[in-house]
Amino acid sequence: MNNYTAAIASFIRFDVVVFNTLEYAMKKDSYDINAYKARKEIITNEITQNTPLKNCCEHSEEAGKNLLAKIQELLDTIYSENSTIVKLSQDGNELRVDYSQAITIFETVMPIHEEVRKIVAAHVNAAKSKDQYDEPTYPEVIDSEEYFYRGLVNMLMLEELDHQFAEYNKARQEAKGGITAQSNFIQNDINRLVKLFHFSRENAQAKSAEYYEVIDPLFALIEMTGGRRDLPAGKNFGDVFIEVKKIAREKTAKWENKWKEVYEPFMQHFTEEIQKMQAGQGAKA
Repeated sequence: MNNYTAAIASFIRFDVVVFNTLEYAMKKDSYDINAYKARKEIITNEITQNTPLKNCCEHSEEAGKNLLAKIQELLDTIYSENSTIVKLSQDGNELRVDYSQAITIFETVMPIHEEVRKIVAAHVNAAKSKDQYDEPTYPEVIDSEEYFYRGLVNMLMLEELDHQFAEYNKARQEAKGGITAQSNFIQNDINRLVKLFHFSRENAQAKSAEYYEVIDPLFALIEMTGGRRDLPAGKNFGDVFIEVKKIAREKTAKWENKWKEVYEPFMQHFTEEIQKMQAGQGAKA
């Protein structure tokens, strides 16, 4: 492992920590406090220590400053003592999550992921151009992460869309079909979600037929909720949401298993190589 591929591995690890923050958009009985603390530490260190990402951002002018600001916003929004989304209980034994703010989590996490993936791609191209792309497992790691991330973020946003759409219809029914401040508020949240669905699709590198087995019915459903497409004959919105969510869950589970198969040994190898590099630097000193 050389400096190029060590930096790429560092970016990938950071990206995974960032998108694991999406856990807090899930409704769960409990959340791992140690995982929360580890993520906070890694993200904090990434922009305060002499890391490949911090160095890259500092040499990328405005784009780099913007990414550092987004990462700081992530820390402030999710991992700070002032967060209204994720909080440690006073005794420190429980992590309390307000998953009603799931859309804010998506809006905070997703842009960082896309920017880091662009940095990974740029460094891969640079390493190849200098004949220093010396880690044969990297293409599979990067590809499997792409599919797992797309599956995960679309699956979670789909759950939120289902919830928001049901709440919207409830508000309209209670108003006997009228538009109210409450229905407008929910409509705004739905619009935020739809924008995020498009943002993910526009940035996706996945192109396989299997990926579109999720994306095509998902966007057909979005068009149905927006009144731009009719429901299938004999089906209601509940039926279609159930079908599309089933596809999303099954594909995401498959992609997650594939990603874990390659990511865990990749991280073990990365850790060992970094230790070797640090030991070598220490010997020279």
